[in-house]
Amino acid sequence: MSNPKLTVLMPVYNAASYLHEAIDSILQQTFRDFEFLIIDDGSTDQSIAIVQSYKDPRIRFVRNETNVGIAATLNRGIELASCELIARMDADDISYPDRLQKQYDYMMHDSACALLSTWCRVVTAAGKHVRLERYTSRFFYYNLTFECWIYHPTVMFRKAAVKEVGMYSMPYSEDYDLFWKLAQKFRIANLGEILLDYRLSPTSLNTVLRKKEYDVANRKNVLRNLRHYMGNDFSIPEEYLECLRHHTVPIATLNDIPKIVDCLAILEQITEQISKTPNVNRNENDIAEAAWFKRDFIVYQLFQELPWPNNLWLLVKTRKLNHITRKTSYALRWRIKKIKHYFSFSNNKVILI
Repeated sequence: MSNPKLTVLMPVYNAASYLHEAIDSILQQTFRDFEFLIIDDGSTDQSIAIVQSYKDPRIRFVRNETNVGIAATLNRGIELASCELIARMDADDISYPDRLQKQYDYMMHDSACALLSTWCRVVTAAGKHVRLERYTSRFFYYNLTFECWIYHPTVMFRKAAVKEVGMYSMPYSEDYDLFWKLAQKFRIANLGEILLDYRLSPTSLNTVLRKKEYDVANRKNVLRNLRHYMGNDFSIPEEYLECLRHHTVPIATLNDIPKIVDCLAILEQITEQISKTPNVNRNENDIAEAAWFKRDFIVYQLFQELPWPNNLWLLVKTRKLNHITRKTSYALRWRIKKIKHYFSFSNNKVILI
């Protein structure tokens, strides 16, 4: 087709089990003026035959001669894309019918935005609901320092901006690395609507097949991010770093309240530097609020993981005693209410309703 307005870029590698659903979800979009660039990265299953069974003229099918990995495949797709706007898609996910239209409209309205993500629904391999990912959009910039809230197949980005920051440059955690680089030079945004089903498939690289490699790369990215604000000589104990990534078990296992307090003090220092550092995405009020929620979440997690009485001592040291008491009381009342919802008591018998 000639002069499409948008490129949809989808890498494929041994995705035959879900490929029909993924392709159909793009071809059935309400926004229709796009090219669908599908790049096979050396599949050995029926993926190639499935793609070739489609006759839609919007599909451009390209095959890598050998398996080169997702980062190299995506970079090839960016170079081949006919359009300035590129929407990412994965071969095992499902885009909702109005996803492209809503993202396209936003990007056309806000020419300064280089990256736009959306909320999503996480589903099992069989498509059953697991959870909704509805993070507060105002907090994306702050939290990108410590973790990646952005789901890769939900994004739409500008080709020129991605090329300016060096495109995908890591074999693992390539999306987190790219999003961070974009956020340092351009405005990023999140559309607060669920517009994609994100599948937890057994062939997922980041959660199954290469989980260890992705986790190592994620830690490397977080340390890089922290040094951006704190200086190149900044170092931090491994259990502190994991705590800031919301993996609180390592530091809880130490059962050392002074170290936990020290970790939270370092978090405050990092937050102060993030708030001071010029950036097009910086909003001091949003940063302060996001930091408060982050600290609150960490303390609450540790409260549940630490043994008595150190969990109570943690609340005293972090001045969270009243707050956590209220939260725990609320959680208890919620559980009792839920139990009453499922059970009724009649004539001293418990009846399931």
